[in-house]
Amino acid sequence: MQRYARSVLLAVLLGGAAASSTLAQTAAPATEPVSIVTASSITWADANVPGFAPGMKIAVINGDPAATGLYTLRLSFPDGYRFPAHWHPMAENVTILSGTMLVAMGNHVDDAKLQAYGPGDFLHIEAAHPHFGGARGATVIQLHGQGPFVINLVGSSPN
Repeated sequence: MQRYARSVLLAVLLGGAAASSTLAQTAAPATEPVSIVTASSITWADANVPGFAPGMKIAVINGDPAATGLYTLRLSFPDGYRFPAHWHPMAENVTILSGTMLVAMGNHVDDAKLQAYGPGDFLHIEAAHPHFGGARGATVIQLHGQGPFVINLVGSSPN
């Protein structure tokens, strides 16, 4: 079962085609010097990540999180959402856009360690640094970094 618990986020979540159509609708061609994505043009999809509870949504804003290179994506969590201890092979940069994100570092979920972060707060989480958390209130975050963006559950074999 652990082999199913690790995943490349975009491959599991959007299956390439949805990501391509989202980007085609919202971003300028790669040859353009500026890429503009308006909030009203963002297309959300269910984020079905093995080991994560249902309810999380994803929107690719720029780039391809499954490929090498820069990416930007957004995640939306319903009130009360919790995600398990996991880590990424590349650093991730998180900006809270709305709601309250709850985050703590460690290999095991311990709600007593959770810290609350609100709109405008920024977190830089180094590669291979396990973390867990959730949301208080409907919450949207923006992630950006170097791809490929991969999620490894603590205790599973790395991707």
